Parts: sequence; C-alpha cells; structure tokens
Amino acid sequence: MADQRDGPDGAPSGVVELREDVPLKPGAGAGGGSCCAGGPRLIIASFTVLSVAITLALLAQIYSGDYEVVPHGVVSSSAAECSRAGTDALKRGGRALDAAAAAALCLAVVAPHRTSLDAGGSMLYWEYRKARWTLPSLAEWGGAEAAGERPPRLLVALATLHAQAGVLPWHDIVQPALQLARYRVKQRFKPPPCVLRKGFMVSASLAAAERAAGLPDAAAGGRYNAPALADYLQSIQNFTSKELSESWHTWNANMSLKAGGARWAAAGRRRVWAGGARAAVVLGALAAALQPPPAAVDDAVHRAVSALRSSWGAGQAGGVASGLAVVDSFDTYIALVTGTSVAFGSGALTAAGWRLDHPTQPLDLAPAIIADQRLCGTRYVIGGESSAAVVQAAAALAATEGVARGVQQGVERARLALAADGALLLEPGHPPPAPPPALLFNATPPFPSVNVVQQRGDALLSWADSRGGGVSSRF
Repeated sequence: MADQRDGPDGAPSGVVELREDVPLKPGAGAGGGSCCAGGPRLIIASFTVLSVAITLALLAQIYSGDYEVVPHGVVSSSAAECSRAGTDALKRGGRALDAAAAAALCLAVVAPHRTSLDAGGSMLYWEYRKARWTLPSLAEWGGAEAAGERPPRLLVALATLHAQAGVLPWHDIVQPALQLARYRVKQRFKPPPCVLRKGFMVSASLAAAERAAGLPDAAAGGRYNAPALADYLQSIQNFTSKELSESWHTWNANMSLKAGGARWAAAGRRRVWAGGARAAVVLGALAAALQPPPAAVDDAVHRAVSALRSSWGAGQAGGVASGLAVVDSFDTYIALVTGTSVAFGSGALTAAGWRLDHPTQPLDLAPAIIADQRLCGTRYVIGGESSAAVVQAAAALAATEGVARGVQQGVERARLALAADGALLLEPGHPPPAPPPALLFNATPPFPSVNVVQQRGDALLSWADSRGGGVSSRF
C-alpha cells in the first residue's frame, strides 16, 4: 500500500508502508548520465542511448516482472501498533536501536501481561556490514533485585542502550508508548465533542490474561486507559537518555553492549548466536537439528525437540515474554526479548502505573540470530517468547530456506511446548509433527510466539507469529 501524502505522524511524503501480507520482490533503480557535445552527433548519440535504455528496460520487465518496492527497514513484533512505532522511528532517520526501544516501550503498554516497564531482557545487536571484524553484542538485565525503591528495569536498560547507540531524540522514542497509554475525550466549548484518538484496543489475549489473573478485565476490542502510566512516561520525556542513564547509574552499572559477548555455535553451514539463561540449550538443540542437514522439516523439528528434552533441566528458566526483531537500512540487526516472572509482574502496582516484578529464577528469554557463514548469505533475526519455540521455529526456517513462503511456514507451523519436567505439550488446534511423539498433553494458552526477519542478500522478508496477534511493519 502506498500513500504519497504526509501522514499525521509527520512521515515524509513518498514513503511506502508495507505489511507482511504484501508480496515483496527485489527491484532495481536506474541511473543517468550527461554528455557534452554539439550538432548531429549529440542527437544521434542521444537517440542511441535512449534506444538502448528502452531495450534494456523491456528486457528487465520481461524477465523480472513488475517493479515492486524493496523494504529498507523492518520491525516484527506481537502488536501491529508497536511494529509501526518501530518503523516510524526508522522513517525519521533512526537506527535499529531507536526502533527496538520504541517498539519495546510500546509493548510494555499494550501487552502488560507479557512484558512491562520493569521487565528483564536479553538483546543481541549486530552491525552486519562489519561482520568481518565484529561479532554480535549482548546486553542483558533483570534478575533478583535488592529490596527498596528503584526505577523500572526495562526503562533503565533502554535509556542506557539508547544513550550508546540511538540517534533520535529520547522524546521521540517515548512518544508512541505515551500516546497509547492515554485515552481521553476533550470537550470543546460548542458541541459536538472532539475525541482524541489515543489509547489502544484491548487484545483477546490481554482480556483473557486479566480474567485468569483475577484483575478487573476489559472486554476485548475495548479501549485501554492507563493515565498514571501516561503521566509517568510524560515525565521522563523531559530528559535525554544520557541524563536518565547517568541519574540511574546505581542500577545500570553493568549495562552495556558487550561486543562478542553472545554465545554461539556452528550448526551445519550456519552460525547461531543466542542470549538468555537457556542460550546453551538453544545452541545445542539447533546444532543437533541442522547437522547433518535434515531430510525434511519434520525431521529437523523432531531432532530439535529430542535435543531440547535431553538438556531441558540445564539452565532452568520460566516466566512470560514478548519478543521482537529489527533490521534497519544499515543492516544492523537487533533481536530483543523482554519479560516478567508471571503475567503482569509479581510485585505491587506503583503510583506511577507500572508493576514491580520479583523473579525467583532466570527468565526464559531467547533472542537469536542465525547467519550463513558465507558473507551475504541468508540471515535470520529472531525474537521468541520461549527457548523451545525459538528452537523449533529456527529449525523449520532453516529447513524451508529457499521455499516460497518459507518464513511464514517456518513460523506458523505447529510447535510443541515443554513442561518443567520435560513433558511434551501440544497446542490444541495444531497437528503435531509427523510422526507424532508419544505421550502428548495439551498446552494451555497463550502460546509463545516467534517474530522473525529474514535477509537474503539485500532482500528483506518478515513475519509476525499469529500466536502473538502481531503484524510486522516494513517500509
């Protein structure tokens, strides 16, 4: 879909917004030149150049088909408005960190049952154009905290990371989340009233999670209002991320992008990087699933699940999470997963509208990046809401590489969850991999989603898992 007018958010004209259901195809731009001459020679030369250009254009049309827009940046998350907040940051000249921070703050507002301003997190960051001499960096935060007042951990982390690698004003990063948190009707002096379209639509999963947690629930499709949270977000807009980072130095002393800090392993012709408490489990399972090369997708998934079960007791972790994947026009990759120990957080609701979380064990946060060892080979940036989901989806993605709609098939296919004791849990309504494993039990929703961006050469594809209800955004 293309809109050549300036949008209400100030996006520049001529920017083309794409959704994941729009097929993409690489296109090519044409260059031009100039020549200084006079007389008939110039006329003849001009007609010759024009004829050659028209002939080449016709040949390109015959062999390549219609021109379609090549995306320059992608954000894939479990909320359409948060994916859009990320790509809006990219369209304003922001980098991957700006987009990831805007999307993560947005998710803390619209998906409080999966993440929050006090969420722990794990993030992989890789400037792929420097791949010959740099490896993915890792930033992680959260875990047990000493008693007493403290700022929200996700906000501390994002402000600190933005001060290091962001380029947009911090005010612009916070604004989308602020607008989604506030919903009100402003009365004019004369009727009719003027409705300010703010706030966000309550998702079915949020409404169900509120009922399950015994909280006052909003009906799915209704408007969510969080005025205290909006006021708090507005108060931190008055500072730069550097000022916030310096004022919160007590809590972010160890917060930095640690170059080469991510764990990695070889998996066939690919390398896999992972973060989180179960990074070693993820790497081992994917290596087993992809080496030797699987004969089929089900083969890869069976091997992945078998490897997961054999090491599931190591690096015990839990909680709920929300993941996102970002690629910007400079080929900078971010896989970011944030989460809490239980839905909505385990602590008290603060006066500022955010809820404290007190994890008693590591969180199951599983960002991952998979890259073909050949330069400019296929790469996947994966933000997943559980390590088991990431391993199975990544195995399926690798096994369907090069297949039409392979990214969609790899993300949407049936997956098995693992209970704490290693029991296999099947998502109701999804057929198990063939042949089905023995002793299957039904899993309970919500099911962990996996959001992915794929890059092959310069072509970008993305998919937001329907389990999370999101839509990826490209431009």
